[in-house]
Amino acid sequence: MFENIDIKKVKEELRNHSKNYRENFVKIEKFIEAEIQEILNFKKKNKSIIPEISINEIDQDKTKVIEDIKKRGCVIIRDVFEDKFIENLNLQLENYIDENNYYEDQKKKADLDKYFSDLKSGKPQIFGLYWSKAQIEIRHSEQMAKVKKWLNNLWVYKNVEYEVFDPNKELSYADRVRRREPGDDTLGLSPHCDAGSIERWTDSHYQKIYRDIFSDNFEKYNPFEAKYRDKTIEFESPAVAHVFRTFQGWTALTEQGPNDGTLQLIPIAKAMTYVLTRALQDDVPENELCGSKLGRALSVNKDYHSLLLKGLVSIPKMKPGDTVWWHPDVIHAVEDKHSGKNYSNVVYVGATPYCKKNLDYTIKQSKKFLEGKSPPDFSAEDYEINYKGRVKLEDLSLLAKKQLALEEWS
Repeated sequence: MFENIDIKKVKEELRNHSKNYRENFVKIEKFIEAEIQEILNFKKKNKSIIPEISINEIDQDKTKVIEDIKKRGCVIIRDVFEDKFIENLNLQLENYIDENNYYEDQKKKADLDKYFSDLKSGKPQIFGLYWSKAQIEIRHSEQMAKVKKWLNNLWVYKNVEYEVFDPNKELSYADRVRRREPGDDTLGLSPHCDAGSIERWTDSHYQKIYRDIFSDNFEKYNPFEAKYRDKTIEFESPAVAHVFRTFQGWTALTEQGPNDGTLQLIPIAKAMTYVLTRALQDDVPENELCGSKLGRALSVNKDYHSLLLKGLVSIPKMKPGDTVWWHPDVIHAVEDKHSGKNYSNVVYVGATPYCKKNLDYTIKQSKKFLEGKSPPDFSAEDYEINYKGRVKLEDLSLLAKKQLALEEWS
């Protein structure tokens, strides 16, 4: 399907949506410059620009916070879990890894997953584990369900044609664990976006999502309009998620902050307007899209996106039980080095509301869960098949079974 795409032809078609694609880009560039300056002003004052809210406040009228989230495309939700509870789960996860000889298994299968850099320390920093008690307890908790429901409802999920998703029913996207040891310099990830790379220009539904951007109406573009996001088709690759996540995210298992090898964001919800129209400009080779390639994360680089990169900021200090969330179009990265003194550990958990696209994936994923294998979107390392302490069907709550498509949502 994608192998035969004529990038030059696609770019010509997208340029024709605009009265003048060069002027359209200049207008977007000026908007981005103002956004970047606002971020730099916050940095000068040593203030975080990323919106924050406590789980205890999300039922209250927080109009200003919601406005900030829709502008910034990200949010930190604090106190989702109690410190002691998370500290205990972190220890349980450590025991799960040690008792099942994960490190020995990982050495045998390390060549299966090429997404991350070589691990010079001899220990992995990203663990191909999905079904530990710690991950299940966090992923399928009532607290997490409450948070995801709130996040899903920030989107426009109904339109005159159809309901894109049910914001109050959540499916589960099993993801991995990060346990980054002090001094590690192997896990830095350059700025990028997931959920497809060249698909964002070439897929017919992505073209509909971004229609206003290409046709001189970027002011009208709403990053939180869900229409068609459940219909995009991604290129088959272990690095690409085949679900629609309203937000990507993780939960902190340990205290961590800037310089601890943590997450970085460019907190501009409309940054994609710049990335998409930049690729149409005359200095970009006609058969290229600013470095983005099939089956890889969307590239954001200094050759074409130096303006955007000025806005890259590390998230503020996180405590065990705090969570961070970012829109699927928000550019993110991981600090090159962990300069702190303690482990920087997280469990990745995204928000995947109930819709056909997510249900189709979750049904495939549930079969892997029952067998203790890696989920469909990840390399088939399958470490946990015979692991002691792996969560099984009889261990799941009713909520977890619904989220794993093992029970019907009423």
